[in-house]
Amino acid sequence: KQWYQRRVAITAGEVKRDNVTCQLCHVTFPYDFYGKKAPYCPCVIYLDDTYLMRDPYSPEPRVVSIAAECSICSNVVCMRCSVFYSKRFCGTCVLENFRSFPQQILTAVQNKLASSA
Repeated sequence: KQWYQRRVAITAGEVKRDNVTCQLCHVTFPYDFYGKKAPYCPCVIYLDDTYLMRDPYSPEPRVVSIAAECSICSNVVCMRCSVFYSKRFCGTCVLENFRSFPQQILTAVQNKLASSA
């Protein structure tokens, strides 16, 4: 699978200009860093390894979250197709394991999936 090749090709903390594709919506996004703390924005620290890029619209060093791996299925998913609830979860895994999530998270995932359809 493509996501597995991408995962092996980059290690956390590496600055590298490349593209990442969401495994749910199949949209491709550019990124320039994979990890928890981008060197150009050290004040922001993520709880999970995330595909990040420098905010192209800000003159100040700001970071934009692009995608991350689902903690259940390990698929790379964009922020629109996923939710963070102590860990990153794709919409598919949230719906398949709905008994493990509070109603507010389920509603947020359902709204995200409905808006992307």
